[in-house]
Amino acid sequence: MKTVSSVLRVALLAIVFFPFSRALAQPAGDSATVDGLVDEFSGETVDAGLWQVTRKNDFQESTVDIVQGRLRLRAATLGTKDDTVKYHGLRSLELIRLKQPMELSFDLDWNDQRNGCYLTAGVVLCPTKTDANPEEERDWLKFEYIGVPPGRNARAWISARSKGGERVLYNEGWPDKQRTGRKIGRQKLRILWKDDALSVMENGRLLWQTPWKGFDFPSAYLYLQMSSHSNYAPREIFFDAVKVTTAKG
Repeated sequence: MKTVSSVLRVALLAIVFFPFSRALAQPAGDSATVDGLVDEFSGETVDAGLWQVTRKNDFQESTVDIVQGRLRLRAATLGTKDDTVKYHGLRSLELIRLKQPMELSFDLDWNDQRNGCYLTAGVVLCPTKTDANPEEERDWLKFEYIGVPPGRNARAWISARSKGGERVLYNEGWPDKQRTGRKIGRQKLRILWKDDALSVMENGRLLWQTPWKGFDFPSAYLYLQMSSHSNYAPREIFFDAVKVTTAKG
């Protein structure tokens, strides 16, 4: 039988290791479909009218909050299960209409990781709603950066899933090229769907482009997400200036 002191220790650990900035309630009923979304993260807490916190698997620490006008995702995974990848972030409360011309822009700060091995950060457009990991859903489009051992570099990764079948669209030529990754910092990203082409602009330069007649889904939730393998000390990445615009109707 647990003593009172052991119960208190467990409660204190829960407060220390899972300090979510704010509990965001799940909206009732079906989500509305909107023509865009804008968040500069200028408030003191995550906007409960725009976002829902998402989380999957065990963390030593999982924090989703606002720090100096930016969204911070902070994760520590020391002592966690080796057989799971840990995911957390935000999901838009409303579906966003996917109709060209469309633009999704955001800033992502890789935060000069001393050890970014098996760390990822990016965005997912997914037509289904989950408070866990959208990559487990049947349909989505994802852009992310993946940390490359020994840890200071990363590479861009773009992939899509349709009806459960996943394909890689862009991986910087890995593993034949970019095996060591590259230095990334405060990245300004723009994902554009216009004139039947899907493009990704990175810091004002074209990173990738492909013909794109349309998505397999007419609308999607926007997920801002970070993931980490087990046994890493606290690591932080930041999002800012998230904006989605799309054709109305």
